[in-house]
Amino acid sequence: MALSQVQCLDDNHINLRTSESKPEFFYSEEQRQALETLIDEGRDVYEDYIKTHNIRCFLSDLELERILSTVEVYSPGSPDPTAELLLGDSDGEEISLQYWPDRSDRSIPQLDIGWPDRPSYRGVTRAQVYTQPPYEGQSHIKEVVRKMISQAQKVIAIVMDLFTDIDIFKDLLDASYKRKVSVYIMLETTGVKHFLRMCEKIPDIKIVNLRVRSIRGAEFFSRFSKRVCGSQSQKFMFIDGDKAVSGSYSFTWSASRLDRNLITVLTGQAVDTFDSLFQDIYVMSNGVCLSKINLSSEPELEFLPKVVPTLLPSATTALKLINPKYTLVSNCAFTTNRPASDQTSAKNSTSKNQTEVIKQMKETPVVPPVHPGLLNLEKANMINYVPTWPDPDPPSDVIGFINIRDSNKPLQAHLMRSELFEVSQAIRFKDPFHEAKESLSLREVPCSNSSPAQDSTDLDNKQILFIPKLLKTSCS
Repeated sequence: MALSQVQCLDDNHINLRTSESKPEFFYSEEQRQALETLIDEGRDVYEDYIKTHNIRCFLSDLELERILSTVEVYSPGSPDPTAELLLGDSDGEEISLQYWPDRSDRSIPQLDIGWPDRPSYRGVTRAQVYTQPPYEGQSHIKEVVRKMISQAQKVIAIVMDLFTDIDIFKDLLDASYKRKVSVYIMLETTGVKHFLRMCEKIPDIKIVNLRVRSIRGAEFFSRFSKRVCGSQSQKFMFIDGDKAVSGSYSFTWSASRLDRNLITVLTGQAVDTFDSLFQDIYVMSNGVCLSKINLSSEPELEFLPKVVPTLLPSATTALKLINPKYTLVSNCAFTTNRPASDQTSAKNSTSKNQTEVIKQMKETPVVPPVHPGLLNLEKANMINYVPTWPDPDPPSDVIGFINIRDSNKPLQAHLMRSELFEVSQAIRFKDPFHEAKESLSLREVPCSNSSPAQDSTDLDNKQILFIPKLLKTSCS
């Protein structure tokens, strides 16, 4: 309702009289009474009422014919006769006129196949205009619409008065079935039958992640239980929560080839209006029955392949497969009633089976079970902090190893210490070791009276390894 209509319902509001020349003029009580006269008593009485009350002719001949052809007797709770409704949910339910928060005659439709989150700010608004025929080398309107459908990733919401373009509908089917995009189609009630005829021409339609509903325009109710409904003239497409297309273009062949049209592609904060508008329209819409369409069989669900770890037999089962006594127990009932030749052939076959089982157990690598969350992950390149030893078992004359820096390489300050000193060098004795006998006497130990230089030469010549226990003794 307009603001002027809401203000008329307020008893405390002083309604200032406005004339037709003012922009605020929208609601007129005289026009409302004239419209009720047209609906209840016909066109002749309507024209007499206008002349007697000195009201200007606010309805054209085309509007008069349209209103008279769409007048309906209003009965609360009755199904819409001009729309294809889904009556499965409302069958068998009692019609109630009680106020909606307490009781309702039908459930509210939900956006059950997904809807993008509504952010607080969608960015700077940007607009681009396309015309039909194309202007100054621009893309065709149909090409722009099909490209936006092919680039959609989350949701596609369409509000259209007439939808009979097979190419665009096939693009929507591919988006919903192959790319798992949620597709909502809202049609004007009078255009539903034409949409269903188009669907019947397409063989084996796979409807997955797609919802089709219908809606009408605003309604006018008279005092004599009659109503007049307008048409749904809004045409827009809402994509992924961040793009919208609005204009005069309908999804028909003639609109893309013969008619002159104009669309505006919007991104940014202006898209928020289309988001809330479609949700409000969806709540007031009616379901469309798609049972007359040649639907294909329900597609099988696509399961992701799971890697199952190879399970090796346990130790007990392996022993049972190898140990011959278990084969004797299992085959005793068959071997007792057989001749000797059969028994020998059975023994040979069992021995062959055992050897084959042993070979299979040896050839199958032992693979530890992998957690499903660790599958298909890239391996991390770890840093080798400890240098690699040159020999796993060093010889007996090597005391240890020391890491030295290669002087040929330039000094790089950003490297770690383990990377700078990555060359290991072994520390060895000058001469090989000789084990000292435990029967070494004290007289072979040099006395303290001799000079240190003489002691060292004697030790080098004798090549004796001193035992720590003997070093504790001193010469008297």
